[in-house]
Formats: sequence, structure tokens, C-alpha cells
Amino acid sequence: MATRRMQLLKMVQRSTRVQMKTECQTSSVRLFASVSQGGEEYVSPFQEIFNTIEEGKTFLGSKEFRIPETKTLKCGVPEHVLRFKTTTYGRLLEEPYVRPNEHRITLQVPVSHIPLNEIEEIALREIVGTRLNEETGILRLSSAQFGSRIENKRHVVSMLDRIVESTKSLAAKVQAEMGAEETVKA
Repeated sequence: MATRRMQLLKMVQRSTRVQMKTECQTSSVRLFASVSQGGEEYVSPFQEIFNTIEEGKTFLGSKEFRIPETKTLKCGVPEHVLRFKTTTYGRLLEEPYVRPNEHRITLQVPVSHIPLNEIEEIALREIVGTRLNEETGILRLSSAQFGSRIENKRHVVSMLDRIVESTKSLAAKVQAEMGAEETVKA
């Protein structure tokens, strides 16, 4: 029992730090998988990977984690707030093989994440009408125009872009008219 403990102690000592001598330099390397077989040291083929993990390096060469930039649509809405819904019926073998609304995509986006000022929000409410739920503040757009979910997803995102662009242009026209009326009154 004591000899087994000694062997385990030696293995632990070997696995924590081993002095490796290479041509003219000595470096201390931690070995995660090393076993002594007949006087020879076995070094894991994955030792370099373990060393990079211990040093905290990534495979891209950087040492620290950088938060990726948030992607936004043309209209300024961040992509991570978009919610897409679809209907699936599983695998059906009876006819018809394609069910109704199988390709329909519904986009849900909170209006609070759309970069608009007060006049633009009023114009947005006028443009979208009942597609905007006033209680929850969620805008729902759906598309079933194409026979592919991917195409319908692209279409519904472009609809959102066009709605926001037209809202901003309409609000700019309204502000210009209001400014012209104020100058006439003055």
C-alpha cells in the first residue's frame, strides 16, 4: 500500500512540473498526461494544446476574450432582438406533403429597440396599424409570399427595413411642413 502511494506521489510530482532540456535552454512545462514506462517519460501528443490552455491563449493568438460587435440591420435594429416564428408539421407521408402556413415566417420585434424619435414613432403606428400590439409594444410582421422559409425570412426583414425607412422619411416631411407653417405664421 505504501509503495502504491509513493508511485502515485511520484506521478503527481511528475505531472505538475517537469524540467525539459532542449538544445541550450531549460524550460518548465506542466505535463497533464505523463507516465513513466521503464525509465522513459511518456509525454502526451496533446501536450502543446494543454500548454496553450494553461497560458490562457486562444487558437487565434489573442489572450483575452473580446465581446463581438452586435450586428444591426440597415434600419438600426440589433439582430439579437429579432424573434422569428414558423409552423412545422414534422414528417408527413400522406398527401398533400406541404401543409398550409408551413412556409410562413412571423417576425416579432419590440418597438423600443427601433431607433425612432417621438414623431417617427407616431408615423410608425400609423403605417403598421394593427400589426403593432400597443400593450406589449411588439411589432409583428409575417410573410408567406415564397415557397421557402429562408426567402420569407429575408422578405420579412426587408419589410422591416422598408417600414423604418419610410417612417423616417415621412416624419422628416411632417417636420419640414410643420417648420414651414411656423415660419408662415411668424
